[in-house]
Amino acid sequence: MLRNATGNLVTVTAITVDDKNLYASDSDGGITVWDKSSFDSPKVIPGQTSTQIISLFSDGQNLYSGSISGDPEVRVYNPDLDLIEVLKGHVGTVFDIAADSHHLVTGSGDATVKIWKKNDWTNIGSITAQTHFVLAVGLDEKYIYAGGIDNCINIFSRGDFRRITSLYGHGANIFSLTVDEKYVYSGSGEIWWGGPGSPRPPEFESAVRVWDKKDWNCVQVLKGHSDNVNALGVDNSYVYSASDDGTVRVYSKSDWSEVVTVDSGVGRIIDLTHDDDYVYFGCADGNIRYFRKTDLND
Repeated sequence: MLRNATGNLVTVTAITVDDKNLYASDSDGGITVWDKSSFDSPKVIPGQTSTQIISLFSDGQNLYSGSISGDPEVRVYNPDLDLIEVLKGHVGTVFDIAADSHHLVTGSGDATVKIWKKNDWTNIGSITAQTHFVLAVGLDEKYIYAGGIDNCINIFSRGDFRRITSLYGHGANIFSLTVDEKYVYSGSGEIWWGGPGSPRPPEFESAVRVWDKKDWNCVQVLKGHSDNVNALGVDNSYVYSASDDGTVRVYSKSDWSEVVTVDSGVGRIIDLTHDDDYVYFGCADGNIRYFRKTDLND
């Protein structure tokens, strides 16, 4: 189970992985780091924020964390896990983070996506990307993707930050996003946001949609989840999804069929990440579980 620097049990809030380490943020604002070569003696970075970390991302160069409203900053850690930069500018929860070799992209509850240059950490752009919350972001060579409260994915040019198109089809908020060379993948759910006293909808969509980058049409709807799709991952063969319904589902990219459902029996799955060999998922009981990708071929 995840513990803070004083040894007390804490809740997993986000996870990420790179070639060397597996990382998990916790409800105390701390980060636990495991060396993947052994997974022994994890290092704990004590909380450096007065509020929770809600997003975590590693690009193999740096580790980035985003915290919730009240302390909506992006913290940057170098490979030695030293805090090297604090990026300020958002005024709402930093819900999601994406990056490539040149830029960092952050999506926030202040309705904006901000773009930062990684060589000097300057903010080079701010896009109003949703009416209210930006819950998920994605990035490729040409475009920036932002999903959230508007039940759509808005797509912007990386060259001039102009909106290119909007992808409509989901019947609920966009909770998660990822992209590959051919497709955009989006997972839906309901944040139940609408002001004090807003009722929870009796039913809402919890699906993964696949969008073709050639014409932006939805080519497939991957069903099976019964609650918010909190996280997505994709590789050459599979789409991985994690949900508040307590399951991780794996879909084949060859025919979009569901290959397997993993139910850990411990409640909601908060986040999911993967590397070449394993899929890791953070669970409501404070544990991070994983399965080997090669087992999917058995």
